[in-house]
Amino acid sequence: MRVAVVFDGAGLARLGLEQAGHSCTGYELDQAKHTLSRHDGSGNTVLADVRDVDLSGFDAVWASPPCQVHSSARTQGPPVSAFAGDLLDWALRLPHDVLWVENVTGMKRGANDWGTVWNAAQFGPVALQNRNRVIAGRHPAPSVDRAYQKVYEGVCPCITATEWKGCASDARRASRFYGRKLTVEECAHRQGFEIPPAWYAVRDGFTPVQWRRNLYEAIGNGVPPFMSRAFGEALHSTPSFGPLFSLSPTYSRSRP
Repeated sequence: MRVAVVFDGAGLARLGLEQAGHSCTGYELDQAKHTLSRHDGSGNTVLADVRDVDLSGFDAVWASPPCQVHSSARTQGPPVSAFAGDLLDWALRLPHDVLWVENVTGMKRGANDWGTVWNAAQFGPVALQNRNRVIAGRHPAPSVDRAYQKVYEGVCPCITATEWKGCASDARRASRFYGRKLTVEECAHRQGFEIPPAWYAVRDGFTPVQWRRNLYEAIGNGVPPFMSRAFGEALHSTPSFGPLFSLSPTYSRSRP
């Protein structure tokens, strides 16, 4: 299936969908994140504003729009009016028969009744992190390795975009679980992938410290590839599912 991955970021969601056997093209506006995405999976990503792209030729769309407008965890930075509109609503209106729209659960604007909440810890033989995300759209639900819980005891909290800071008092930050700041490699491990060697090359316009922080941000804002892979795999087992919002999860410990 031909899948457009919009708001591609560093390419982590696209990587998982490609691992599930789909042919993907990513679209990302941020030059630094686009540079990283070129070294993930097929590297098939385009530097573009997704609102200017004709997506009609794709069978499916995965969208992970910027969450700053909605995130209750966002307590610093410029006001939300500085961001270019509400791209979550734009993504939810995409007309494709197969559509995944992924975003944060901590909504400043209201409840999470626009989609189904999943925890990344549901996926894979080993639970890597408590990462709760809402996924809406039209798609078959994936198989999971364990029933949903908001928090699994003994599992690392969600990897954030600012793990380079570290904070022993913030329960939402993975550094509290470790008792120290995380390395970028540890963040990538909890997200379920290995950092491509090309990511370490500092790009023009960045100091080494700035580039390192860019890596933390790219990883923390990404979708764990094992999670998007599970959603992509569900299409193989349910090739014709109709215009469903989201089916109930299938509980299966045998999923690879």
